Amino acid sequence: MSPASACALLRIIIRSVIKERGLRGRHIVRDVATLVDQGAPVGLLRALDVVAMSEESSKNPAELQLIDGHSDAQNLTMFLHLLADQTS
Repeated sequence: MSPASACALLRIIIRSVIKERGLRGRHIVRDVATLVDQGAPVGLLRALDVVAMSEESSKNPAELQLIDGHSDAQNLTMFLHLLADQTS
């Protein structure tokens, strides 16, 4: 019902997945870059570009800048699936 709530929850889940991979999970963009450096596909960084998650917005999932809420939630969901599949 609420795209903003869905996006906030998805970012928290993304941070949890990153933590499971051995990183701190505090800065999603930096942590994904580290995962890519460790061998994850470069496509993860490109997927972050589609999600349009800036370094600042990746720090605090409570502060959302939604342009199109439903599309943003769908993009984050797809990114979460990619992250989980390609870093396991």
